[in-house]
Amino acid sequence: MRSKNIFQKRRGQFLTDGVRNKPHAFSISENERLLKNDINTSIYSDPTNFFEVVGGNNQEWKQILKKIGQNHVERFVPQVGKAMRDLEYVIKHVNRLNCPITLNPQDSSFLDVATWSYFQKRLSISTIEKRLRYARFMENHAVSVDFRNPNYANFRRHMDYREEIEKASPNALVHEWKTMRMFLEAYGISIWPYKPPIAPKNKKRNLPFPDVVRQFFFYDYSDDPYEKALYQYLFYHSFLIGWRVPSEICEMTVNDVIIDNKGRGSVTITETKKRRSQRTIVPEKFILSSQSHKSLKNWIDHWRPKVENQYSGDSLYLQPSGKPFAVRHLGHKLSKHGKKIWPYFRPYDMRHWCAVARLIETKIKTGGYDVFMVKYWLGHEEQDTTDNYIHFAEQYYNQYPKSWIHDALRSHNFVRGQHQGKTRVWSNKATLLSFSPRSEYGPAEI
Repeated sequence: MRSKNIFQKRRGQFLTDGVRNKPHAFSISENERLLKNDINTSIYSDPTNFFEVVGGNNQEWKQILKKIGQNHVERFVPQVGKAMRDLEYVIKHVNRLNCPITLNPQDSSFLDVATWSYFQKRLSISTIEKRLRYARFMENHAVSVDFRNPNYANFRRHMDYREEIEKASPNALVHEWKTMRMFLEAYGISIWPYKPPIAPKNKKRNLPFPDVVRQFFFYDYSDDPYEKALYQYLFYHSFLIGWRVPSEICEMTVNDVIIDNKGRGSVTITETKKRRSQRTIVPEKFILSSQSHKSLKNWIDHWRPKVENQYSGDSLYLQPSGKPFAVRHLGHKLSKHGKKIWPYFRPYDMRHWCAVARLIETKIKTGGYDVFMVKYWLGHEEQDTTDNYIHFAEQYYNQYPKSWIHDALRSHNFVRGQHQGKTRVWSNKATLLSFSPRSEYGPAEI
């Protein structure tokens, strides 16, 4: 699929009916400028044609998406919170009843396939976006895959080249196969007999010890005071909360953090991996509201306002420019800065570390590993997922038989809002003073 100058080709049609004949907040020239910019930055702009989305021979589907394209200018009004993505916009304006059973590969765009997969296969938006990234890679590869004329021989050449010449990992090949399956199902083509290599189960858990984790919280990541504080706070919150990095961080808003005048409260986390379901945790005060730690309250009250501007919305963490983070950009930044301190660092290690550290806390507190408490804290669907951490918690605790969280938090002398360098060692008591009541929904209601 070759990219075309969508703006020039469709400009007249875009400004007809619902836009040209009605007053709008933007002038026509402003609409044109914003449209050009959005097409250039959209994840669907290359190699697809966003305003030429066609659902095979289904004319009703074609007309519906055409109408959406004509009125799509409304989404350029500055949004409160995260920017609305193209796919999210389309699925809000398309009725499932109008979605065709299959698409025609000859005239269907990637956005067509994305919308079809959302309605017909019920895939999550994050899963669809990941597969579209793989599709763009496959289409632009030296041995490319032709998504307009899909055939098994072409696909096998690509996959064999990736496996034999480029030595692609089994996981990468599995993702490319899942991507191809998504397109085949959308086109109503029988699934091909390709079998990807079996990906080995990754049971490796290399984790930094508490004295190393402490360095993440005080490292000078930048000469700019805000940027330095930004990554110190991000690492502090991520190691201690253990959310899924970086997707759940990017979903956080200031409204997700509730703190009363006594420093008590809760944090609501949006789980993009689970169709944007939400879970509530009740953090300790050194995470939530302590004035002497890098707490959420200190971040919201002291640091975030320094860069907040008209582009910020209500996102909790802001780049130095004041704009919210994109998921992939934040992941890259965390990986880059984390390796400065611990060369084996990967962003998801912070979630693994939190699981092990909190299991160790329950061991110190109760004499045994409280799997249920950690399961609900991390938002695991299955208890087996949490059980897998017990083996590592036991081994790491044997090497370092202390409170991991307390040792990572080693107290600092401080001036309000500023941390100083002098430290003292905490006692080895457990950090968790008490546990939230258990229920099938996680922590007790606030």
